[in-house]
Amino acid sequence: MVVGQFSQDVDVLVIGGGPAGYTAAFRAAELGKTVAIVDPNETLGGDCLHHACIPSKTSLLSVDSSSAIASLGKGLEQRCKTLDIERLFGVAHFENKKTAQVTGEVVSVVKFRKAIIATGSQQRVNEAYPNAMQVEELYSTQYKDKTILIVGNTPSAIEAATFASNNNTVSLWLNGEFLPSFERQLVKFIQRKLSKCVSICSEQPDTSAYDCIVLADYRLPQTKSLQLENANVHCVDGFIVTDDSCKTSNPKIYAVGECSGCHHNAALAITQGRVAGEASCGLDAHVDSTFIPKVAWSSPEIAQVGEFDPENTVSIQWGNSGLAVALKQQSGVTLLSFERESQAILGIGIVGTGATEMISEGVLALEMGATLYDLATTVRPHPTRSELLSDAARIALSSFDN
Repeated sequence: MVVGQFSQDVDVLVIGGGPAGYTAAFRAAELGKTVAIVDPNETLGGDCLHHACIPSKTSLLSVDSSSAIASLGKGLEQRCKTLDIERLFGVAHFENKKTAQVTGEVVSVVKFRKAIIATGSQQRVNEAYPNAMQVEELYSTQYKDKTILIVGNTPSAIEAATFASNNNTVSLWLNGEFLPSFERQLVKFIQRKLSKCVSICSEQPDTSAYDCIVLADYRLPQTKSLQLENANVHCVDGFIVTDDSCKTSNPKIYAVGECSGCHHNAALAITQGRVAGEASCGLDAHVDSTFIPKVAWSSPEIAQVGEFDPENTVSIQWGNSGLAVALKQQSGVTLLSFERESQAILGIGIVGTGATEMISEGVLALEMGATLYDLATTVRPHPTRSELLSDAARIALSSFDN
């Protein structure tokens, strides 16, 4: 050990302070383990809190996020203190399978029984657009009356195009399928609406025609500096390979969030954090992607959970909702997919105002193994847009009478 170093032992070492990382740290500490979390920033929250999820959503709603970010960051730090989690400021790399070095104002060597990697991702450099800005920068830049090209087919790209189109002329170069992980019937609805205010390019456009180019495509894992080979952690294209308990090729090390290939889905990253926190404490915890919602804050919003059988899916337009019509929010659709023999719910998809909140009921329905009858007979407040889910279930049930 060199001068200025100190050594310590912990049950669980978490590397990375974004939602996946702090969720893992909190859960392990709740289960009675000694925990240290490594992050170079003054407050936890990662890109999600400081640059991406919170700033982008508040910008879409024309709300200043600075005070919210400060308050949320303060809350995370207080949670660390309450759970007696040690904060290590700096960056970490593995020395071997049981030890990591943290370099910050001081250098510390941490011996761990279990480690959880949650270092997130970084933007992919696109050589075709050398002067492009990253999507996070768009929300902090007050553009008006500019021509802007958004590059990407991810939820981030769709949200950025929606935001920028309020005061600018915007084109969207998908460079692939529009929202490829979403149900096509929902996507067609969103694409049709977006095309009214954004030019969706079918061919790669001439970049010289734009004042600004914004990259919002898939990102690269932030794993190079970890020296994972020292810990026998296997990667493919830089992404850490894990099983459904978030365990890596080293059974003492877990990986969660975007560094393990979780793209553009904070809900999945947070779930992985909880699972890794529990698994690192010896619990039998696993991630089931069936119950992970996918959302995009487009205009209108899109959200879905589960799977969809085209032959057993009911679609109901929001023009059938009294509240949606009264609020002039009838531009929406609710999908309900079911398994015909058991009448179990397979998937729920929603496009419309508030879809990202409403999908939680769909997640719970799938988690609880709900059937068409369960949804059809659920009593809901009136008038609400959530009534459409019961209406869809009743329509589906009526098909069994024929």
